[in-house]
Amino acid sequence: MKVELQDLNEVEKLLKVEVPKEKVNEVIQKITTQVRKKAKIKGFREGKVPVYLVKKLFKEEIEEKSIARIIEDTLNEAIKETKVEPLLRPKVEELGELKEGESFNYSVLVEVRPEINIKREDYIGIEVERDSDELDEEEVDKVLNEFRYSFSGLKKVEKGEPIEERYVAVIKFEAYEGDKLIPGHQAEALFVDVGTGEFNEKVEKELVGKKEGDRFSVEVEYPEEGLNPLLAGKKVRYEIEVKEVYKRELKELNDEFVKSLNMGFETVEDLRESIKKRLSEEKKRKNENKFRERLLGKILEKVDFKVPSRYVELKLYQLLDQVRETLERDGLSFDKLNISMDKLKERLYPIAERQAKEELLLEKISELENIEIPQEEIDKTVEDISKGLKISMEQARGIVYFNILPKRLAEKTLQFLVNNAKPTNKEN
Repeated sequence: MKVELQDLNEVEKLLKVEVPKEKVNEVIQKITTQVRKKAKIKGFREGKVPVYLVKKLFKEEIEEKSIARIIEDTLNEAIKETKVEPLLRPKVEELGELKEGESFNYSVLVEVRPEINIKREDYIGIEVERDSDELDEEEVDKVLNEFRYSFSGLKKVEKGEPIEERYVAVIKFEAYEGDKLIPGHQAEALFVDVGTGEFNEKVEKELVGKKEGDRFSVEVEYPEEGLNPLLAGKKVRYEIEVKEVYKRELKELNDEFVKSLNMGFETVEDLRESIKKRLSEEKKRKNENKFRERLLGKILEKVDFKVPSRYVELKLYQLLDQVRETLERDGLSFDKLNISMDKLKERLYPIAERQAKEELLLEKISELENIEIPQEEIDKTVEDISKGLKISMEQARGIVYFNILPKRLAEKTLQFLVNNAKPTNKEN
């Protein structure tokens, strides 16, 4: 077997393989025999069809399966011979013509890990700003007060009373681009919680001061990067009619009100402390994530390396799956929300590229610092996955080494970097 490795760039190699005719003949013969055993042709018993007829009638199937088998049997050997270490499964780029008695040529694209030249001082002892974890009492008050709005009744206002913030307006609206009605963007009776921005901030500002029966127009310019292809980059004119107006009958925020919520709290102070604890934990978690992002960002500024495009695409599709799963949990989908996949991919691509760079960087640092996951932990995870999914240990091992282990190693390495960083205070 002849093997040639051609450099395309620092992370992409073209592996050209020439398989000798002896191997080609051997594979074609095996595949033909397999096809013959299952061949059903009128006038012949199953498995007794003449070989020449099998080759003629099942030519395409034999060729397809033979090529797949030849690559399967020879690719790993070719990779070992060139001593190249693929980052992803090689992608077939070119296939030669398959003929008995002749050698067979094929080439695959092999993406490899980039060369990352990084020194210990580039990632140890890095000064990074950390946001204050101190919680503002106004944040607690805002959430606490929101319970009054969430659990209040609605009362229709007197005719002629103007809309104020946090009133609920029932509107009829139609959206136009020029004189053309935007499909699916109209309603006969939409409830708008004025001032929350849940419908549209500009429209809601215009609603303040309006009364039942008022009609008015609002123009809204949507950004180019918007995900809804029906609105992105467009100047939309909303024709609005106020059908009804309601105001909330807010209850006093006291112990009796808190008890009526049936949330397990007896006093306002109990509810306040619970909110404070939750907000504090959320803030600490967000600050920790920001700190980690800044730390990785500072380290990435010190090194420059190319990432294989297919590796970025892999991260991109993982992000898309995460978005899809989040939407499905809320009973939504890309189609229901008219989300443009092209625009979504465009927005997520820089994130995917950064994730790919971070993973490769952390992998390099773990190698330099000899950071490893203990073998007993790996074995236990494989066993748990095997039992939990009711699959073989070999299948479970593949899942662990490809999906779980890299994430754990990256997390352990990132924690090592955090422990060796120098946080500097950043006042909110």
